[in-house]
Amino acid sequence: MATQKTESVRSADRVVEGLAAGGVKYVFAVPGGKIDQVYDALADSDIQVVLCRHEQNAAFMAAAMGRITGTPGVVLATSGPGTSNLATGLVTANTEGDPVVALCGAVPRASLLKRTHQSMNAEALLTSVTKFAGTVNDPDNVPEVVANALRAAATEPRGAAAIVLPNDVMAAPTAKQAARSLPIGEMGAAPGADIERAVQVIRSARRPVLLAGVRGADPAACAAVRALLSATPGLPVVETFQAAGVVSRELEEHYLGRVGLFRNQPGDEILGSADVVVTIGYDPVEYDPGLWNVSSPQIIHIDTIPAQIDNHYKPALELRGDVAATVKEIATALKGLSISKDYASDLAGQRRALQEIDDVARRGAHGPSGMNPAALVLHLRDHLDDDATVTSDVGSNYIYMTRHFRAWEPRHLLFSNGQQSLGVGLPWAIAAALARPGKQIVSISGDGGFLYSSMELDTAVRLGLTFTHIIMRDNSYDMVKFQQVLKFGRQFGVDLGDLDIVTYAASFGAHGHRVRTPEEFGPALTAALAEPGPSVVDVMVDYTHNTALYSELIDDPFE
Repeated sequence: MATQKTESVRSADRVVEGLAAGGVKYVFAVPGGKIDQVYDALADSDIQVVLCRHEQNAAFMAAAMGRITGTPGVVLATSGPGTSNLATGLVTANTEGDPVVALCGAVPRASLLKRTHQSMNAEALLTSVTKFAGTVNDPDNVPEVVANALRAAATEPRGAAAIVLPNDVMAAPTAKQAARSLPIGEMGAAPGADIERAVQVIRSARRPVLLAGVRGADPAACAAVRALLSATPGLPVVETFQAAGVVSRELEEHYLGRVGLFRNQPGDEILGSADVVVTIGYDPVEYDPGLWNVSSPQIIHIDTIPAQIDNHYKPALELRGDVAATVKEIATALKGLSISKDYASDLAGQRRALQEIDDVARRGAHGPSGMNPAALVLHLRDHLDDDATVTSDVGSNYIYMTRHFRAWEPRHLLFSNGQQSLGVGLPWAIAAALARPGKQIVSISGDGGFLYSSMELDTAVRLGLTFTHIIMRDNSYDMVKFQQVLKFGRQFGVDLGDLDIVTYAASFGAHGHRVRTPEEFGPALTAALAEPGPSVVDVMVDYTHNTALYSELIDDPFE
């Protein structure tokens, strides 16, 4: 019997077919001449193109989509500066474990090595900020490269992948079809003998503690961790910022806080006095082990990937396998485990200390120039549902969000703590509003970080998205300013202008609220959360206490 011949189609169409086969629903894009074949092919697909104002923000949106859904987010950019503008977004995603695929236009193959318009060694640039990068030189390679890029982005450790697509290749026909969706093969639990040894170590420990990390926040892994906590009364868990929300409200008695920015917080104290630390999906980029491993406890490493050996991270046991499956078996074996009365008493004291941090902040006075930022964060927390998604930009606002904002569901409180990239808050909120329609979405930033990506308010308005963005404003790059004062006794080059954000928001068709006194914040927040469309609440804050807080921060936390 003769084999049926497959019809040749434009390879740009094969790109789009491959994305659809991989479950991609959105492509965040800025158009351009060298990527117009793919852009045109998207017009005939069911994939929604989100037209963005800047490629960096498009990459941030794709990264948040990947982090929230687990399916790689996709960003599309043209050649030259279109591609180079992706770099910050891709390195942030790659560092922080967010699955992203970048599709980058390029000049025709004959011009790739010439000094001509928008010609550059894009693959070399992209290799430095991704885990997978390649240039497609033959139309028949397109389906397999797209499939492999999606798989690379979604394979642990998750991260960014990039494909350079010369314009002439995209216009050329190919008979090769898009690969069918092939899920990443699941791993089983770690070897049984290793699990048995780990259980013995935990049972004999005097002061065991769980440290939940980024891969411990995956849906299945999170469910397994919660089952483990339910089976082991009193066993404490500390979260990294990326694992925020692993401990549910119902399991609050196990929660000892988050670690990653401050020193000598309750979570740090518990880790510092532990004799056994069980890390679950922990990545050292989240919180350097040299900062929390001060007493040389036995470390049990549970992860899908091998431990990265460090002078302060040398696991006694490495349980490599599917995190959820491994933790489930440990939970079964540890059922009924109880901790000593002395340890329980110490944990109770640290929980009181954790609560006292918030209580003191609530009682704190507002400053002469604006609202107490800690009180603002706690007030916000009181007004949001447990399933609200909150995205935090980087800046002095980040200090207060990490210290005071609590989450009870994983991937619902988003931080950039691998690269600490300024400007992520608003683009992340746009992606969250697409991924979780009908849910409360809030982003928060300083006035400096807001203007890194504020042009995307236009994107949000065009899409009809509803979310609230809060600006903690002091008209400076305060995170740098207060450190300058402490280091050099003066500030320099950090003061910004006093912009009319309400008028600025209105120019895009968004709502704007200016809060000048603490009493105005509550009504403005209530109105913003209730109104349709994007809303910006511009709040004057007083960062007077930052210099005092600096003594509690780890050395050079924002370098």
